[in-house]
Amino acid sequence: MKDLYPSLSARGKALAANPARIDFDLFMEASQNLYDPVDNPKGAFPLNVAENTLSSPLIKDQLTSIIQKNEMPDWVLYYTGLLGHPDVKTEVARFMEQYLCKCPIPSETIGLSAGASAIIEISSFVLANPGDVVVIPAPSYPMYTKDLGLKSGVERYDLQSHYELQEIGSKAPVQTELLDQTWTALKAKGKCFKILLLTSPDNPTGCRYTEQQLRELADWCMQHQVHLIVNEIYGLSLIDTQAEEVQAEYGEEGKYISFAKIMEEAASDYLHLWYAFSKDFAMSGLRVGVVHSRNEAFITALGNVNVPHLVSNYTQWMLGEMLKDKDFIERYIIENKARLNRSYRLVVDVLKKMELPYIPSRGSLFVWADFSKYLKVDSAQGEENLWVDIYKNTGVLLTPGVGFQHQKKGLFRIVFTAVPLAYLEVAMERIRSYLLER
Repeated sequence: MKDLYPSLSARGKALAANPARIDFDLFMEASQNLYDPVDNPKGAFPLNVAENTLSSPLIKDQLTSIIQKNEMPDWVLYYTGLLGHPDVKTEVARFMEQYLCKCPIPSETIGLSAGASAIIEISSFVLANPGDVVVIPAPSYPMYTKDLGLKSGVERYDLQSHYELQEIGSKAPVQTELLDQTWTALKAKGKCFKILLLTSPDNPTGCRYTEQQLRELADWCMQHQVHLIVNEIYGLSLIDTQAEEVQAEYGEEGKYISFAKIMEEAASDYLHLWYAFSKDFAMSGLRVGVVHSRNEAFITALGNVNVPHLVSNYTQWMLGEMLKDKDFIERYIIENKARLNRSYRLVVDVLKKMELPYIPSRGSLFVWADFSKYLKVDSAQGEENLWVDIYKNTGVLLTPGVGFQHQKKGLFRIVFTAVPLAYLEVAMERIRSYLLER
C-alpha cells in the first residue's frame, strides 16, 4: 500500500488519516449553513457539539464590560505561575468553594490549563503509565479516548452497565460489584486498572452520582489504589427535577454533593476533580480547565508539564475579574438554569409525543435518546446511515452514538443548548415530521 504521508512520523500518519471526531466535517458544513428565520429558513441546526449558546450573550456582555471599564494589568504581558496566576487561582478557588463544591478549596490544590481537554491529557500523563487502563461507564464522551490516550498511551475500557435505557432511568449505574468484575477481568489480561473516570452530571445521559454512590466508589478506589476522577464540568448546569412538567419522571434519590466534599474528608492521594468554564459559563472558546487534588506531588508534576497548556494571561485576567463580581455570578447561575430548563422541556416534550425512549436528565446540556426503532439495519453502519439521513432530510445534526461505546445501536445525543429556544423549536418540529413520515 502506498504511503500517503511519507514525511510524517507513525503518529503523524495516524493523525493525518483519522479525523478528531466522526461528526466534525458535517458540523463544519452545518455551521456554514445556519438556520435563520428570515435570511436562511431552510438552514441547518448543529445540535451535536456541546456548547451553551443560550447564555453566551450574557457572558459576552459581562466580559465586554470588564474590558471597557478596567485597565489591563502589567502582569498579563509576562510569564506567570505554571498552574495559573496566583490571584486568579484564588478567585477560582473562592468560586468553587461558594458555588460548585460547597467546601474549602485551597488555591494551592488547583491548577489551570487551556481547557478541559488539556486537563484530561496532562492528568492522565502524570497519573498513569502507557498501557494502563482508565475505566469509564458507557455511554461516555467520545473524545475521552484521544484526550486520555493520544499522548499518554492510556487505554480506555468502557464499562457496560446496561443495554436498554429503561434499565437505569436517570440513576447513575456504576456499582462496586461491577468494579470488582472489571478488576478481575483486567487483571486476568495482565492489565492495570489505574483510573476510574466519572462525569457528574454525565455526558451524554445527564445522570448524577449521589453522595452515597460517590462515597462507596471512593472507598473502593482508595482500597484498590485506583485513581478516582470525577469530572464536574456540568456541575452548575442542572435540570429542575421538581418542575411540574417533568417531576413525575424522577424517583427517590439520595442527597447530591460535589465530589470535592468527599475529597476534603478523605484527604487521599487517589481522589481528584476536574472542572472547566466552557459549559456552565458558555465560554468554550476561552479555554479554561481546572483540576483540584489534595495530592501535592500530582499538582507539582502537573505544573511541570503544563507549560504547553498554559491559559492565556489575558483570559485569566478577564475570568478573575468576572468571578469577583458575586452579584453577576449569582444572577447568571439562576438565569442560565432557567434557560437550560426551558430548552430541555421542549426537547423531551417532542420525544414523549414520538414515544422515543430517553434518559430523564438531572444535568448537563444533553438528552440521550433512543432512535433504534427507526434503524433499517441494527448495526453500527445502520446507525450511521440513520444519523446521516436525519441530517440530510432535516438539517438537524445530532451527535452519533458511535464513539460513546455503548452496546446498543441507534442512540443519539441531542444538545439542547446549541441554538436559541425559538430555533430549537423549529429543529425539533423538523425531527418530528421526519419521524412521522417513517
